[in-house]
Amino acid sequence: MMNVHEFNSLSLALKKEALSGGTFLMDHLTDDHYVKLYSLDSFYVEVYFDDSTHRITIIRAFKSTMYLQPYLNWLTVSVGLD
Repeated sequence: MMNVHEFNSLSLALKKEALSGGTFLMDHLTDDHYVKLYSLDSFYVEVYFDDSTHRITIIRAFKSTMYLQPYLNWLTVSVGLD
């Protein structure tokens, strides 16, 4: 199992390879990027794609749930009443 520091020290190619074992959680658009969020081992990974070229510009991993705050705007919670 890899930790967040080991992941962040990998090359871009190895980060992409490691993400194949991750779980896609959600995505969203910023002004100039398409961002995908993954869960991998005990941390999260964001993959930033340039909106105009569709190429990966940044892959960053983090553990702090503080960085998940922007994603809360896109979550929908439904409550079933039985």
